[in-house]
Amino acid sequence: MTGDLASTYATTALAQLGRVVEEQRDAIARGGAAIATALSSGGILHAYGTGHSRSVALELVARAGGLVPTNLLSIKDLVLWGGRPPESIRDPKLEREPGVAEAVLALHDVRPGDVMVIASNSGINPAVVEMARLVRERTVPVIAIGSVEHSRTMPSRDAAGTTLFDHADVVVDTLTPLGDAVVPLPTGDHACGTSTLSAVLVAQLLVAHAMEDLDRRGVHVPVYRSMNTSGADTPNAEAERAWAARLRPVEA
Repeated sequence: MTGDLASTYATTALAQLGRVVEEQRDAIARGGAAIATALSSGGILHAYGTGHSRSVALELVARAGGLVPTNLLSIKDLVLWGGRPPESIRDPKLEREPGVAEAVLALHDVRPGDVMVIASNSGINPAVVEMARLVRERTVPVIAIGSVEHSRTMPSRDAAGTTLFDHADVVVDTLTPLGDAVVPLPTGDHACGTSTLSAVLVAQLLVAHAMEDLDRRGVHVPVYRSMNTSGADTPNAEAERAWAARLRPVEA
C-alpha cells in the first residue's frame, strides 16, 4: 500500500471521529447520565459485544482509568463459565443464532438498577438484538453503540425483524458507513475499517460523562489504576471488594 492510501485513511477516520464528537454529543451525554444513575445507586455497568465489537465492550471493563463496577459479557463465557466445549463457539457466525444471548445472560447477575452498553456495528444479529430485549425486560437500560446507517441498510437477522437500536434506550451512532471499510482500492474493493475507532471513542466519552455526572451528584465511584504500575494491585482489589460477587474476572 502506498502512503496515499494511509493518508486517505487517516484523513477519513479523523474526520469521522470529529463528527461523532459533535453530532453525537447529546446522545453520549444521555448515555453517561444513565450510567451515572445506575452506579450512584449501587448498580453495575455491564458491557457486551460480539465479533470485533467485543473490543469495544472490553474497553469499558477492568481497564486502567476505567470505572471499577463494570462487568463483561461475551459469547466465550459459554466456555469459560458455562461448561461448553471450546469447539461449540468456534463458528464466527454463532452470533446469528437465536438463544445465544439468553445462554450468556444466564451466566451473569444482571438486575434492575444496573445499566448495559451493547456494541455492534450492524446491530442486526440475534445475539445482540435478543440481549437488548432480554435486559430491558429486567428494566435494565440499554445504551447501544453502532452504525445506524448499516443497521438501516441491511435486513435484520432477528426473527422479529428488529435491530439492536430498536431496543435501546440510548443510541450512539458511530457514523460508520455501510461495510465499515473506508479506503477505496484500485480493485474496486475497500479496506481499513473505522467502526472500532469510533466505538472506542464513544465508550470512553460515555465514561467521562458518567464521571462528570457522578461528581455533580457528589457520588464517588472508584477507577482502576494501571496494574502495570507499582503498588496498583492492592488498591484495585480493595476497590473491587464492594461489587466482587457480581463481577466476572476478565481473563488475561
